[in-house]
Amino acid sequence: MRLAWIALALLVPARAFADEPPPPPPESAPAPAPTEAPPPVPVHDPDSAADYRPQPMPKDIVIKVNRDRDTNNILLVGGIAAAGALLGAVGVYYNLDSRDAAAAISPKMPTSQPWTSAQQADYDRAHSSGVKAGVFYGLGGAALLASAVLFIVTAPGEDRTVIHPHYAIAPTRGGAFVARAWSF
Repeated sequence: MRLAWIALALLVPARAFADEPPPPPPESAPAPAPTEAPPPVPVHDPDSAADYRPQPMPKDIVIKVNRDRDTNNILLVGGIAAAGALLGAVGVYYNLDSRDAAAAISPKMPTSQPWTSAQQADYDRAHSSGVKAGVFYGLGGAALLASAVLFIVTAPGEDRTVIHPHYAIAPTRGGAFVARAWSF
């Protein structure tokens, strides 16, 4: 941080506040004299209502409030997400069934025995369960993705309230009265 301040001090030229401003460049032609008289200065009337009128301030205050989701939206998005989780759980069941059937027919060492119809049934079950697991994983993932997209798309908007602050300075005997006001 110190290094940044040092670099800033080196880059910004130093100038004292008491230095005289540089003289204006000389002009070749003198400026024409004004021909019209300036407008008359209004006389201050302490009883006039113009002094008490609030003057607008330069910047408005904006308040943003997010709206809440309604119950139907929550139930819809939650139901689709729950259906996706349930379909994913069914996919896990078929995946475990496929793994068990495949492990039952895969020997650890080569055997010199012929392939039986029971082993063929286990092989078919492993293949069928693997395909079902993939289908249910895909459906569950699609439902979860759909619920996430619906959650984003159906997000409620926001309410904006703009506050226009004003101030008023009113002369009184012995000083002035300062007030602030806000309007919605």
